[in-house]
Amino acid sequence: MSSIAILRILIVLALTITLMPIYLLGLALDCLFGQRIIVLLIKKFWSRAVMKTIGIKWELVGLKSEAHIFVSNHVSWIDILAINSTLDVVFVAKKEVRSLPGLGVLAVLGQTIFIERKSLNALTQKWAVEECLKKGQSIFFFPEGTSTDGSIIKQFKSSLFEVCYGETFKEKILGSVQPLTIIYKSPVENDPSFYSFWREEDTIFENIKKIIKKARHGRVRLVFHKPIEFNKYGNRKNLSFACYKAVESGLVSQENSL
Repeated sequence: MSSIAILRILIVLALTITLMPIYLLGLALDCLFGQRIIVLLIKKFWSRAVMKTIGIKWELVGLKSEAHIFVSNHVSWIDILAINSTLDVVFVAKKEVRSLPGLGVLAVLGQTIFIERKSLNALTQKWAVEECLKKGQSIFFFPEGTSTDGSIIKQFKSSLFEVCYGETFKEKILGSVQPLTIIYKSPVENDPSFYSFWREEDTIFENIKKIIKKARHGRVRLVFHKPIEFNKYGNRKNLSFACYKAVESGLVSQENSL
């Protein structure tokens, strides 16, 4: 492994070890008193510091809102860093993420809600998502259900949008979801999908190794679209399609301006 990759790994490890006690204290305060300020600050600082260490620039287009739910396309593990650098959200992810060495521990500490997509309506999973929303905590999920090379947006799966029509929002008849488009500028001219791990022969760890070895990097752009109110759509399929179209429009309008 190159010296630059080793140096980056050492910096991230040192940063993580130094911040971990403070973060664990923040988790305790969140669980006991619902005070998330320490958790939020450490997550933002750590995510931004890791991106800075790797050398990936990060920029925003549009205005973030106080939406209850955020959704976007999914390209890379760097998506998580960019989102945590910007928003206070709890991620919803497939249960396989929890078993990834190292990364699974970080996901657990990040309070990720793990689900089995084939049994989304299972009571325990639905309860976990709704309890998070009842506390006023926004959630984030990737409705494509997979990652892509970043050049297209796959049709959104509607199952996770069912929470928008659950008990949490039924009485108020109010709620919103804000779509985001994530776009990467590759540092390699002939490899526009450099940051993605969509290739079947690639693994997330090989992808991480490839990225941290790269001396010069590109950037990631988060495009925030106008929040969409749940009550304007009669069911989850129509709502998910509206979000899909918003995310797709962002890719078309922004990809040539990086």
